[in-house]
Amino acid sequence: MRISVVIAFLMLCFAIIVIRAFAIQVKGEEFYTKQGDMRQIRAIDLHVARGTIFDRNDEPLAISTPMISIGVKPKILIQQISRLEQLAEALELDTEKLKNMVSDKKDKKFIYIKRRIPPYIADSVRALNIKGVEFRKEFKRYYPAGEIVSQLIGFTDADDIGKEGIESTYDKWLSGTTGRKQVMQDRFGHIIKDIKEITSAQPGKDVILSIDRRLQYIAYKALKTAVYHHKAKRGAAIILDITTGEILAMVSQPSYNPNNITDDSIPGMRNRALQDIYEPGSVIKPFTVIAGMLSGEYDENSIIDTTPFEVDGFKFSDAKDYGKINLQTLLSKSSNIGAAKIALSLSKNHLWDTFNLFGLGSSTNSGIIGESAGFLPDHKSWSHSRHANISFGYGLQVTTLQLATAYAAIANNGRWRTPTYIKGNINEDKAIIDPKIANAVSKMLRNVVSENNTGRNALIEGYSVAGKTGTAIIAAKGGYSNKYIASFVGFAPAKNPRLVVAITITDPAGEEYGGSVVAAPVFKQIMQNSLRILNISPEKTPIRVAEVKHEH
Repeated sequence: MRISVVIAFLMLCFAIIVIRAFAIQVKGEEFYTKQGDMRQIRAIDLHVARGTIFDRNDEPLAISTPMISIGVKPKILIQQISRLEQLAEALELDTEKLKNMVSDKKDKKFIYIKRRIPPYIADSVRALNIKGVEFRKEFKRYYPAGEIVSQLIGFTDADDIGKEGIESTYDKWLSGTTGRKQVMQDRFGHIIKDIKEITSAQPGKDVILSIDRRLQYIAYKALKTAVYHHKAKRGAAIILDITTGEILAMVSQPSYNPNNITDDSIPGMRNRALQDIYEPGSVIKPFTVIAGMLSGEYDENSIIDTTPFEVDGFKFSDAKDYGKINLQTLLSKSSNIGAAKIALSLSKNHLWDTFNLFGLGSSTNSGIIGESAGFLPDHKSWSHSRHANISFGYGLQVTTLQLATAYAAIANNGRWRTPTYIKGNINEDKAIIDPKIANAVSKMLRNVVSENNTGRNALIEGYSVAGKTGTAIIAAKGGYSNKYIASFVGFAPAKNPRLVVAITITDPAGEEYGGSVVAAPVFKQIMQNSLRILNISPEKTPIRVAEVKHEH
């Protein structure tokens, strides 16, 4: 009897279980499917902010702002095609394009439809409660200085990957590491609760540049004004700290706004200060003079006959007949004949070695992606005419950064230093020429910037200035064009050098095209304001015209 009761009880329990299982699997399928849709466990990425890029005074040049990106699950959304119009309206998207996107990618698990939008717009989309729409936190890059420093900083793409400039060079450092965590979401993509962290997120690290935003703005404004005024094609300017090798400003024209990137082919993206190479013209002459002095065949008192002459059928001449002149006058009057005669009296390899000592024809190794090495052809390939032409800046190609670095070596008692754009990352300098020669040429360059010589438009009241003008004809197919590159490179205060400023302006239109009238005034404006902002005191006795003449 008892066995019968136990068996009957067990059969009853089994029947209840079967009925319950049937109810769950068949009758309750819709209910539990709905409940499953409402609570899904998923692994999501934990996006982190890129590091901030600062100038040397901790002013932000590139920052990341939290934003919301919206994506959809095409398979789910395509079943609610009627709601696409609402979604498109909320995100200001074209309804038909959105429908086509979802239809074309219906096999994808997830697609983004709008990246990095403000939270208040994301909230309006959340309020629609559309199934299959998900919200993910991302970051948008913002550049407070805009186009003022755009070529140096660069920008990031839609996936927050660095493109161009510092953003590209330091992409891994700035990016950090994306983490992952497990969460429970409802059917609308809302996170109900965090379950566990899978991998930790590591925020990006900051970069502090040597750039001074104040000086960057000064250089940008002066260069842009000059390029516009002279209707020039482009320009570049650099401010370099002689005592440290730090780049304090680097600007190019034309420029662009990194906060409004539509594609990767905007003309103003090129960093012309370190990427453009060109024949520099007369700004090379100081290095020819140095080559002569290093040979031991020339000193400050050497006299050169500047009578016109021919080499390989090419005639060499000056703007006027200067007669017999010394090295100081050669630079002051910018004599092509004087430079050519020095060069031709020296061996080709000696002249090449001297230019190479100052970094001409090779990268400065500043570390910025895309820097050009310039071009200094092997001396073994030089003809006699090229041997002469290279002495005054033709037949070789340089960058504006190379020129700034080379002049800094003259100003730094003949010690060359690799430039840097990272604050405090000071490279050790090295002696490349005798300090006596460097000081002698510095004195000659001071005389160039005087009332009666080619650099007169670079004079700054209260400060001694040293520098050299350059006016180079631009090469064209089969010869040379009727277009010019105007340049000026100089340093101040010349008696105790602190800053080098290098200016290059390409293809100025109109009657004014020379380095003296186009580039020198830009140098003056940038240098004068930079000295003031950096609180570099005027020299006790301003350089007077009479004193400058006395230096002849």
